[in-house]
Amino acid sequence: MKFSTIASAFVAASSVLAAPLAKRDDEPSTNKTILLTNDDGWAATNIRATYTALKNAGYEVIMVAPVSQRSGFGGQFAVPTSETLETNGEFSYPPAGSPSWGHEDEDQSIWYFNGTPASCVAFGLNYVIPQYFDNKTVDLVVAGPNEGLNLSPGMYTLSGTIGATYASVLRGYPAIAFSGSNTNNSFYKDDEDRLDDETFTPVIYGKKVVELVDRLFTDSESRPRVLPKTTGLNVNLPKVGDEDESCLDPEWQFARLSGEDSPASNLKYADGKVKYADGFFEAPTECVFGDCDLPSEAWVIKHQKCKTPISVFSIDYDASYKQAKNVQNYLGELFA
Repeated sequence: MKFSTIASAFVAASSVLAAPLAKRDDEPSTNKTILLTNDDGWAATNIRATYTALKNAGYEVIMVAPVSQRSGFGGQFAVPTSETLETNGEFSYPPAGSPSWGHEDEDQSIWYFNGTPASCVAFGLNYVIPQYFDNKTVDLVVAGPNEGLNLSPGMYTLSGTIGATYASVLRGYPAIAFSGSNTNNSFYKDDEDRLDDETFTPVIYGKKVVELVDRLFTDSESRPRVLPKTTGLNVNLPKVGDEDESCLDPEWQFARLSGEDSPASNLKYADGKVKYADGFFEAPTECVFGDCDLPSEAWVIKHQKCKTPISVFSIDYDASYKQAKNVQNYLGELFA
């Protein structure tokens, strides 16, 4: 296995890419560029199937994803501390000793980075695209599809997939986090013979990603922005195909992050052991902002068969005016 390497302050002498990429034969048929990332690693089947689906749909896709599994890293922002990998990448792809970032020999649009999902976004925007893609404009950031659901505000600060999306919106880019109900962490090379199978879960997820992206870009030129500033989308895909043969093309359902059945991280203690557990608390069910008549994304997944909830989130963490004024009154004399 070989991996092309890139110039850096650490390993400039090892670079095989010294200039921006030349025009390729497979030029995209749209004028839209998508930055693709995830938290399960660049070699995961889900992201590779989605990369292929978006490319086949005519998009310019530049993938920059963690070299190793980074689920649960939320918005952490980690960068390499050495010029080479000290441990194997996910599935030993690439092995320890490889450069801390690089790309596939056969496809210079597929990059790995020894960082977290949030820092992969920054690396793509600040280094890869300016240096090797003529600093072209990114029209949308797509994260995922994650191997596992990311439902409710309880996952908002925990999920690396949502963390990458948040980091993108923070920088002014429209972004979507996709998460799937399939939880197996599979190496894409083990699944290459199934990437043309329309009942294969990652293939179905890739098609649904394209469907939503296509819809989002439809008439987008007539809007000020693809998505309103400070907002992103959180999308959770149900069991399909291999996981549920009766569901091959799930319908879309507009939803909200919070509400009934919204889980949060918790733990339980039993027999001298501490284990992770989903917790269900009152706070995530409260509706303060948005359309309180919408179902929660967790409720849709739990109760609506073959439905995909789409929720809109905001990076504006401020409390409502009424809440803030109440607290200001509680603190009263501090501000005299």
